[in-house]
Parts: sequence; structure tokens; C-alpha cells
Amino acid sequence: MAQTHYAPSIARRGFRFSTRDITITGVLGAVAFVLGWFPGLGFIPAPTPAGSATTLHIPVIIAGVLEGPVVGAMVGVIFGAFSFLRATSPIFKNPIIAFGPRILIGVVAFLVFVVVQRRFARGSVALVLGAGIYTILGPGAQRFESAFAAGKIQATWLVDGYHRIAALTAPNLLVGLAAGAVVTLLAYWLLAGENAAPAAAAVAGTLTNTIGVLALMVYFKFIPAGAAFVIGATHGLPEVILAVLLTVPIYRAVRRSRGFSPR
Repeated sequence: MAQTHYAPSIARRGFRFSTRDITITGVLGAVAFVLGWFPGLGFIPAPTPAGSATTLHIPVIIAGVLEGPVVGAMVGVIFGAFSFLRATSPIFKNPIIAFGPRILIGVVAFLVFVVVQRRFARGSVALVLGAGIYTILGPGAQRFESAFAAGKIQATWLVDGYHRIAALTAPNLLVGLAAGAVVTLLAYWLLAGENAAPAAAAVAGTLTNTIGVLALMVYFKFIPAGAAFVIGATHGLPEVILAVLLTVPIYRAVRRSRGFSPR
């Protein structure tokens, strides 16, 4: 079925900024602010070097998917402003790192949602999730184990839990490869119908944030490239999964509220 059956209306595809856009930007920006203000909501415990996966990028993805690139970019500005103003690290006191990737989250999510047709979105998301699992259990686990053994990653109970898994999978890349294949098939089965396009947008928006921030951190010499790989491999997937799990049902709920039944 063509993408036009579930893409935003033509009015939403333009670059106009209406009163409705301002209202929705404020609402979703407020959601991002609340998520960030309460760590239990904005930062979900996960076995990553940071000990958590953020949900702050999800309102930005939803803004881009439902309302277009302008609203997505504006909600991204609010996310970036929150990150910049609340920064306790010199990393996010750099406005380019704090704002740049966050502005692009909603824009990229919108473009992927519109451009990638459903039949491609389903397979693309499944492959990305499978590749993420393989990376975390395979090459990412190897890098993580090296950094963990060298004391470069602060131990928490969540990191220790990932360490136990990585210690088993890192020596044999076939284990990670098999797990990635299983996740790919499972995701392809689950992401049928209307779920595919918003899921693809959620993956793209999340990776825009993760890769963008890490690449700029390397560029400005806050961390070495090897450390960025470890963080991306172990930190990115939980955020991708959270984004897909939350974006898809929210998208479907809003579609129903607007009188569009899922196909």
C-alpha cells in the first residue's frame, strides 16, 4: 500500500508554521521538559555505560512524524535548550552538541517516515534492530569488555549485568550473529501494517541523536573514537527500542483520535 495512505496530510508536509504548530510545539516541548526534569521518566535504567537510556528524543520524533519537519525541529530546539541549560558536563555546554543533533531528530524522522514506503520500512527497521543486537553482543561486547577490564567504565549493577552477558558472547561472534538474526525475524513479524513507517522514523530519529552527539564529541575531542563506538553500541540500542515501543502506539492512538483507522 502506498505511503500516502498514512503519511501526514499535505498541509503538514510544508514549511508553514501555523497557530496549531505553535500549540503542538509547546505541548510536545513541555512533555520533553517534564521527561527531563524527572529522571525516572526521562532516563530509564538500562545496561549502558551511562546506566540509563533517555526518552527525551521521543517527543521530537513524534512531532516530526505527526506534524512535519518544522514542528519536529522546533521541539528539537526545546530538547536542546533543556540539555544546554541543565548541562553539568562541558560536553553539552557546547551549543553545537546540545542543539545540532536534536534539531535534526524530527527532520530526519519526518523524511524517513515520508520517503520510505512501508514495504521497505518494515525490512529496514528489522535489519537495524538485528544489526544492533549483533553489535552489542558481538563487536560491541568485545570493545566493552576491553574498556571494562581497563577500568574505563564505571561499574553499576546494570553495567555489571551487561558485563556478564558480554563475557559470554564476546568470545564467539556467532552467538551475537544468531541473536541478531532471531531479532530481525521477530521484528519483521511484529512490525506489520501501519507499525512499520513510525517504527522506521523512530529508529532514524534515535540514531540521528546518538550518532550525531557521539560524532561531535569525537570531533571536539571530548572522547576518542573507540570510546564513542563502545558508547554507541551499548547505549544506542536501548534508546532505539524505547523509541519504537513508545512512538508506534502513540502514533496509532493519535491517528485514531483524528479519525483515521489503522490499515
